[in-house]
Amino acid sequence: MEESKEEAEAALQKKYSSMVERLNKRHQSRSDNNNESESSSSPAFESTSSFLTRFSNLKSSIESQFTHSHSLFSSDPSQFKPHFEQISTSISHLEKLIAENSYFLPSYDVRSFLKTITDLKHTLETLIFQLLPKKKFSFKNMATTKKDTTNNNNNNTVTPQESK
Repeated sequence: MEESKEEAEAALQKKYSSMVERLNKRHQSRSDNNNESESSSSPAFESTSSFLTRFSNLKSSIESQFTHSHSLFSSDPSQFKPHFEQISTSISHLEKLIAENSYFLPSYDVRSFLKTITDLKHTLETLIFQLLPKKKFSFKNMATTKKDTTNNNNNNTVTPQESK
């Protein structure tokens, strides 16, 4: 009987230790998940200084793309549209970065950053206007149909002298 009690106590001790081990693992995995979710839910650039460096780097890269546009103009004009679309995407990425971090920034800084983005967009529009050729507008199809109708009207008109 004592052997069965000892075996029962040993089995109970095993169950207890495995239960404690499972609870510890569960607690550890939950704490890891909480740490990951906290870091992913908050923006990566919570400090103003790190945001400023990131903003400055992105802005300077966009401005370098603007200067690259002039060299692209002389070398390969067929690459204009993809190049300008890439610049536009970079500007919208910068705008999204400001929106994500506006919670941590003073309102004056947010307004000045948005003004900078407006200036970048205006510069992009100016470059597009200067470098891309304008589409020519003409009434080619309309002109040919008008000529045909005027010729038909001249041939079919009856002058008053002929009708007498």
